[in-house]
Amino acid sequence: MERDFGGFKGILIIGLGLIGGSLALSLKKQGYNGKIYGYDLNKSRIEKALELKAIDEGFNKFEDVPWNNIDLVVLSTPVKTFVDIANKIKPFLKDDTVVSDVGSVKGDLVLKLYEILKPHVFVGVHPIAGTEKEGIENAVADLFKNARLILTPVGEDKEKIEKVEKLWKDIGSKTEVMDPHLHDFVFASVSHLPHAIAFALVDSLITLSKETGIDLFKYPGGGFKDFTRIAASSPTVWKDIFLENKENILHTIDVFLNSLEKLKDAIREENEEKILEILSESREKRLSLG
Repeated sequence: MERDFGGFKGILIIGLGLIGGSLALSLKKQGYNGKIYGYDLNKSRIEKALELKAIDEGFNKFEDVPWNNIDLVVLSTPVKTFVDIANKIKPFLKDDTVVSDVGSVKGDLVLKLYEILKPHVFVGVHPIAGTEKEGIENAVADLFKNARLILTPVGEDKEKIEKVEKLWKDIGSKTEVMDPHLHDFVFASVSHLPHAIAFALVDSLITLSKETGIDLFKYPGGGFKDFTRIAASSPTVWKDIFLENKENILHTIDVFLNSLEKLKDAIREENEEKILEILSESREKRLSLG
């Protein structure tokens, strides 16, 4: 199938961090021949994006953006900024401009953005890819290749939804459509909860270090480093995700705490059979992931 990147001729990426920068680099690498524009409040990120040839032009004021050249806008900032940005850019948008995002939270946020941006089409997108690093200097041109990509469209404009999906397919993503509220439950469980646990585990060692006067961070093995790698992720990004997906995350934390209590009780009671049952069931499920 010919790669036409959804037929978009001009793309504006708002937020030149890891994901926004990787999207720009991916488009360039895969042969996108339209114009890629970048917007960021941080001028050094714009300069870095230009240096990397990820974007053709960069701006830090919306009024300076050549809106007549843009038919796709991608929001790639922390999710709690989306509503404010949508309200700011709406007066500038051409009639046929599509707005999308790369945020980790959908649900009510997608519905809110859809209403704000009418009559423009908003297509929610979540690429299941990333690293604990941040900033365009850590962008990766192949970040989305063979990665799962969830679309959470609302509304009836099938043609524009398919254009957004085609763009992501053309940079190598494997696309799937999901209800936005189901998305938030699924990713609260498999992504947001693990991040919360990793942050909390590091915090617990900070507390234990203070309590004992021993710097426990001098002694971490590979397991601790592997398990807590994601705790090096951007605090601002994850603060927004936790708050925007609050109810789902609180539920998954409660379930996790119940599981931890179950293991804690078995250890306290020296119930070897119960401990083995919990560990064996968890081991088998983890091994099934490959």
